Amino acid sequence: MDAFQSRTSEPSTDISIKTYIKANSSPIVVNEALKYEEKLKTQKSAPSYFHSLKENEAPPFKRLQKDEKPHLLVGELVTEEDVVRMIAVADTETNMNFRKYLGDYLVDKNVVLSHNLSEKMFVVNLLLEAIDYSAQRDFNAFKLACLLTIYLKTHLYFKRYYWSPPVAVWEYFKETMIRHTVEDSPDGCEVFAPDESYDILTHFHTLYMCNIPLIHVLSFGVSRLKFTWPFKST
Repeated sequence: MDAFQSRTSEPSTDISIKTYIKANSSPIVVNEALKYEEKLKTQKSAPSYFHSLKENEAPPFKRLQKDEKPHLLVGELVTEEDVVRMIAVADTETNMNFRKYLGDYLVDKNVVLSHNLSEKMFVVNLLLEAIDYSAQRDFNAFKLACLLTIYLKTHLYFKRYYWSPPVAVWEYFKETMIRHTVEDSPDGCEVFAPDESYDILTHFHTLYMCNIPLIHVLSFGVSRLKFTWPFKST
């Protein structure tokens, strides 16, 4: 009987080993053994922390007030002089040095950041593919400069906002190509023929749009969050 009572009786608790913490989501525990309650710093609970993340207004998480509309991009980012210099460097330097030149060019044009090596490598490969594509179709310096500008501006449009939908990126690219194809357009200029424009759309869709989830990772990175429970007793 005594053994049964000892097993069913409540275990004794040593009040000296209790951990006392004051948090927004936990009750205040008062140590009755102390004459004066110590002032404890209020800690933010997990819901409060997530609420602060929700209100984060730092770009590119901030929703843009005004959307960028497609417009004529002739000479806006890549000029004919830039293309002539690229071709000269490609003819005289090795492939590695040419890649380095393109990477420095993208940093100078504020297309990528110098420390974001993964995005820089991707955009350099994008430029190389576009240059090779233009060489196979005998594009002149003016057409090549316009093509590189459209590709780079579309990439900037995609990464301006973290939650940019792929459909919006595709519509932006198509509308931009229309403004560089239709003859006598009020807000455009005929740079490419209709068949060239259609071929460029196919090339960009295969090269960029089909890989847009991977491009998102390369542009914004992947963050790992480590959660710690602040109420764990030591």
